[in-house]
Amino acid sequence: MKRNLIIIGSLLMIFAMMAGCASTASEPEQRRDLPEWYLNPPVAEDVIYGLGQAKMSTDSLSRDTAISRARTDIAKQVNTRVQNVMTDYAQQAGEGENAQFISMVETITKQISDVELKGAVTEKVYAAVDGNWYAMVSYPKTEITDAVEDIFVRNEEAAFAEFKSDQALKMLEESIANDPLKSEEAGN
Repeated sequence: MKRNLIIIGSLLMIFAMMAGCASTASEPEQRRDLPEWYLNPPVAEDVIYGLGQAKMSTDSLSRDTAISRARTDIAKQVNTRVQNVMTDYAQQAGEGENAQFISMVETITKQISDVELKGAVTEKVYAAVDGNWYAMVSYPKTEITDAVEDIFVRNEEAAFAEFKSDQALKMLEESIANDPLKSEEAGN
């Protein structure tokens, strides 16, 4: 009897060890509920698409935040493209006044970042089962061009005004150098 208990105890220990080492059937990997347009955003020649995602305390806040983040995505793309275009132009401009042009590019880039995304359209919004909200916003590329042109016009006008004020200052300096100022009281 003692022998049977030892055998049964040993078998139970072996079964317990085998059960502990056995792997459970792996659960199929759960795929997140993502819209197809978020996974593979569209590409178009006439618009830029921005994507945003948010999961906040309320659906309304989540939706608004996702749209805001999609607009931010567009702003980042616009900023990057403008910087690249300006860098290429600066390289083509050659040397000479390079230092002045580089500072002008930095100013333009900062102004572009502040341009409102007028004309941006919320194309799609999707509420996922897990509470995440996804948004896709489009922005016409012509709006980018128009904004950059407006900034160039403003900068050209400012440069012309600066040139005219420099000319006036030089004329004043020449006048003072050629005919020094005299007190009217000194001659009396």
